[in-house]
Amino acid sequence: MTSSAPAGRPQDGPGRPPNQRDLAAAEARDRILAAAAECIVRDGLAKVRMAGIAREAGVSAGLLHYHFDTKEQLFAEVLTYSHRLSSVLNQQLLQHAGSDAPHRLSAFLDRCLPSDDGLAHEWLLWQELDLLCLRKPELAKVGADLYEDLYSSVAAIITDGIGTGHFTTDLPPRMVAETAVALCDGLGARVLANDPNLTLADARATLAATVGTLVGHDGPLPAGVGTLTGART
Repeated sequence: MTSSAPAGRPQDGPGRPPNQRDLAAAEARDRILAAAAECIVRDGLAKVRMAGIAREAGVSAGLLHYHFDTKEQLFAEVLTYSHRLSSVLNQQLLQHAGSDAPHRLSAFLDRCLPSDDGLAHEWLLWQELDLLCLRKPELAKVGADLYEDLYSSVAAIITDGIGTGHFTTDLPPRMVAETAVALCDGLGARVLANDPNLTLADARATLAATVGTLVGHDGPLPAGVGTLTGART
């Protein structure tokens, strides 16, 4: 998925290498997005102000508004920025998990839980922005696109597992993928809220047993191969 740049931002044309101004603008933009994410997690969406984000990023209010005309546009970009960072970590973890479909599925789903400090931070960000997506149709499309990437990634792992004989389900991989991600969301929210009746270990065990059954694996999915510090997706 790509996002449109704000009006006035320099663009690299075909065959045109980025110049120092372009690089500085991109670096400032990423600082703003990272600062916005930090402010949302720390203060809650209702208390976030554009001026506070500018201070956190170390930029002027004018520069912030040059890149992002409105809070809604900024928050949409924060979602995409967060997802982009997380996607890189997802691919690194899948490479670490190897070619075995059960281990790959387990590793990917474990990153859909608040299973380390970085992911817990990202969960707080996404919970704030998810609520905003429900109220803002222009942001709902962004959230839907990012979830689509999650569903397709999980479905692809399941399809590979069916092809190798690790999974034997007759259920459509897409259906199982959406169910698995929804289960991660529900369990993860309880873990993040420090539900006394559900630990992270409990959530992992429930996820492994339930998804293992759905994909027709011989028993629960194996334990994950470990997490990489970073964002949720």
